[in-house]
Amino acid sequence: MKRPVRLLHPRIPLYIVPRGNGIFMLGATMIESSAKANATVRSVMELLNAAYTINPAFGEAEILEIGVDSRPAFVDNLPKITVNGNIVSANGLYRHGFLLSPTLANMVSDYIELGVSPPWLATQKEHQ
Repeated sequence: MKRPVRLLHPRIPLYIVPRGNGIFMLGATMIESSAKANATVRSVMELLNAAYTINPAFGEAEILEIGVDSRPAFVDNLPKITVNGNIVSANGLYRHGFLLSPTLANMVSDYIELGVSPPWLATQKEHQ
């Protein structure tokens, strides 16, 4: 496998990314929660079962690392720029943070330097 693979299953979304030298990154388990915790046995088992279904060779693979992280989001999964006095915050980029952060930074800069209201501007009251 030389290219990333994305399994679009309604219950178990999965991506497999080849990293070279026979190393692959598996991911895409999502549990909506306000708590950042360790990986659960169920989420790891479902992820590995899905990978095994795609290629049974994963059944003999070694697990080098299991990681968990949060992707902050608002209820509507849209980013927001909030202003509270002199504090401007840009949050809620969810899984698109890497792609959206340069645009959001430009919007914040335009707001501060030019007074241009960004499309995702929310007051502090709306933000809470």
